[in-house]
Amino acid sequence: MVDLPGGVVTFLMTDVEGSTRAWEASPESMMEALKQHDDAIESAVAAHHGLCVKPRGEGDSHFIVFGSVRDAVAGAAEMQRRLAAVDWVTPHPLLVRAALHTGGAEVHVDDYYGSTVNRVARLRAIAHGGQTIMSRTTWELVQDRLPEGITIRDMGEHRLKDLTRPEHVFQLDIAGLRSSFPPLTSLEALPNNLPRQLTEFVGRDRELAEVTRLLRDTRLLTIQAPGGAGKTRLAIQAAADLASEHPDGVFFIGLADITSDGDIVQAVSESLGLGLSSDADVETQLLTYLGNKHQLLIFDNFEHLRDRVGILTEILRAAPEVTVLVTSRAKLNLIGETVLTIGGLETTWATPEEAFQASGVELFLDGAARSDPGFMLDSEDLDSVAEILRLTGGMPLAILLAAAWVDMLPVREIAAEIAKSLDFLETEIADIPDRHRSVRAVFDYSWSTLGEDERTIFAALSVFRGGFTREAAHEVVGASLRHLANLAGKSLVTSSPDIGRYAVHELLRQFAEEKLILDQERAREVRAAHAKFYAGVMDDASALIFQCDQRLMASTVEGDIDNIRVAWRHYLATNNPGAVRRFVPAFYLLYEFRGWYRAGIALFDEVVAAFDEASADPATAVVRGLARAAQAWFLALLGQPDAGMATVESAIETMGEAGELIDDWIVLQCRAICLAYVGRSDDMAAALDAGLARCAQLDDPYWTASLKNWRSFAAVLGGDSATASRLVPEALHVLEARNDHYFTTWSLWLLALIATEEGRPQDAIDLFGRQVIRAREIDYLRGSVVAAEGLGDANVAAGRLEAAESAYIESLATAEQMGMLSDMLGLMTKIGKIRGMRGHAVEAVELLAMVHAQPIGRQQSFTEKVPIRDTASETLERLHAEMDPAEYEAAHARGVATPFETAAKELLRA
Repeated sequence: MVDLPGGVVTFLMTDVEGSTRAWEASPESMMEALKQHDDAIESAVAAHHGLCVKPRGEGDSHFIVFGSVRDAVAGAAEMQRRLAAVDWVTPHPLLVRAALHTGGAEVHVDDYYGSTVNRVARLRAIAHGGQTIMSRTTWELVQDRLPEGITIRDMGEHRLKDLTRPEHVFQLDIAGLRSSFPPLTSLEALPNNLPRQLTEFVGRDRELAEVTRLLRDTRLLTIQAPGGAGKTRLAIQAAADLASEHPDGVFFIGLADITSDGDIVQAVSESLGLGLSSDADVETQLLTYLGNKHQLLIFDNFEHLRDRVGILTEILRAAPEVTVLVTSRAKLNLIGETVLTIGGLETTWATPEEAFQASGVELFLDGAARSDPGFMLDSEDLDSVAEILRLTGGMPLAILLAAAWVDMLPVREIAAEIAKSLDFLETEIADIPDRHRSVRAVFDYSWSTLGEDERTIFAALSVFRGGFTREAAHEVVGASLRHLANLAGKSLVTSSPDIGRYAVHELLRQFAEEKLILDQERAREVRAAHAKFYAGVMDDASALIFQCDQRLMASTVEGDIDNIRVAWRHYLATNNPGAVRRFVPAFYLLYEFRGWYRAGIALFDEVVAAFDEASADPATAVVRGLARAAQAWFLALLGQPDAGMATVESAIETMGEAGELIDDWIVLQCRAICLAYVGRSDDMAAALDAGLARCAQLDDPYWTASLKNWRSFAAVLGGDSATASRLVPEALHVLEARNDHYFTTWSLWLLALIATEEGRPQDAIDLFGRQVIRAREIDYLRGSVVAAEGLGDANVAAGRLEAAESAYIESLATAEQMGMLSDMLGLMTKIGKIRGMRGHAVEAVELLAMVHAQPIGRQQSFTEKVPIRDTASETLERLHAEMDPAEYEAAHARGVATPFETAAKELLRA
């Protein structure tokens, strides 16, 4: 971590000319040569107060910043002198091209971003090995105070490949070094008509790399995407980057206003600067001219001319060295066509540093800077930017329209306005084409290209959230494979053949939904069909729980969870408790697997709020009771077992005897976990004995096995290891025979607990390891939490204290992720006890004093038989007797004053 200079700085960017060829020719010597290269550059930079930031490009590039422009010029010259003096180990010297540019520094999370950095990169790209050039801005600041031995040569004005304003370029002539080079490789050196761009190319670097790669392998490439996705800008930038590979030029042909074959020919001819004779067939003249040319032609906005694609075929036949790049909202369906479909920009990230490298954020910042040159994105605004990107689906046009508001509204209000209305995303800028003046205008154009049947299907697809399968589209809206293919071909639906799903961009979906609700009867039919379909999905998922394929159950629900939630809320809104109940088992178990405890409470609160507590309807009583029981489960795990106990008792009273077997199983589990957390193991055992008696009447070995696990746990908590030792193997035999995961996880855990208590720590470690494997196979977080804690206990029993502490901290990290407060406190108690045993008495007292001061310490964690505070007190008393009184009291005071959250984060950081 370094403090990067801010304000106006000078950047130096370098790379090695022809490094790829050098690597291919002598890879072994290149390793040593790069070390020579790095040493020369870094020593020269350090001698003139420069700072190397991060590589920008291949491993042979350097990105350097100077606070002083004179230091930058002197450092660049010294760099070239030292490179020229190297006795290179490669057959040929490494020649470094370099560029200097001065401007405002945009610093985010220890790196530079923005137009100044982009400009110096484009400037570097036109230089040659051994040559150092600078921008006019840098020249103006240094011309009157050049370091000794340096003169400046005016290279004139050049168009860089960023396609924005031309740059007046100057070359550093360094005494004693070569000063004569070939012409700069700017766009002036190559035939082209590429339109000048008002903004830099931002946010599509990966797509740009893919387009340039494909254009080297195919002669007809179509960039397909909806309007507003940035197809044109991407195509123009790719052409600029590939210009040197097409000696006869790269040419842009705009087709937005073209309507006929003749007009296309005329547009191509005008773009090429070709004069056509009026006495001969114009298409023949064009094809004859192109016949021996090595060119790249960009046909922009071809979607409205798909019935006139024959001209492209004729060009490709007549001109074997011509490559054609097309932008279109629909693919052309030509033999030999390669289609690259582009979607939205990146909208998610894991860390703040990654956020500022996400393409969606880059574009938002670029647009915001044009609206408000002083705009700076604070870290606390990242959540709002993420919401903007989510709402816009990463659509570049929508992102720019949103960013244009930063001079008027805070970022959080921009996000709120987009959530309210699609029409917020529009502009009044005069020189924007009508089709791009708003997101609605883009979509209206696409809508106008659809037939009536396609419109009906597309509008109905708006009922889906988060994508859909072909089966769902057919069952819910009557969409055939041909319908989906046609809509995908017009960039209104995206397909992912590898996972068998389709999706509609969120903004397009909102637009389509507006069309759907114009026909209220059709809207009701579609919503009802959607809810019915996903209720069936949840029926299948619930069945999978007890068919021992909980992994498929979880992936089924999680893969369509947005649609399932919409269906769930449809039945809540239409007062259908019987249908809602079908969702409960799979929802309950999925939220348990993933540790979504707070979200689970909120989800099931929707049921409590939707249905009248005083209703005499049995179906209402069952679904309200199940919802309350599930809430009790999550409350207990979040450190609120008393509230959970009251909630589950209320659920039992509400349901009475109305439930089915699976309902009784859910309620019994939820009551058992609450009883475990409040320390009522005898009541827990009695309730489970009653459940086992019912299972015996039903003669269901699988249900019986699941309850034997719970009954064994009650026995462990009650100190009755003999009962547990008898029941668990019986349960595990049934469960493993059916290849179960969920219940098997707990059987293995119970056997491991018994092994630990019986003084068999290695057996326990092996069993906990098997439990971890089972839990991870279904992504079961809580199973991993208790397994890691058990490993800690077993390692303590084996005398492996360091391994025990590592296991406890691993468990703590996952428990913290899920908000399991009492379990976290119990783990912290164990970590404190371990630290005392390892001789870190002060750390132990601080941690245990913090635990003892927490009100939640009166509870007991899931795996213990006594309150957390009692365990902490016992260890504190021992440490008090062993330590110097003053040292103990000081450590104790620090611990009491430390917030729980702070202590947890410090442990996890360590």
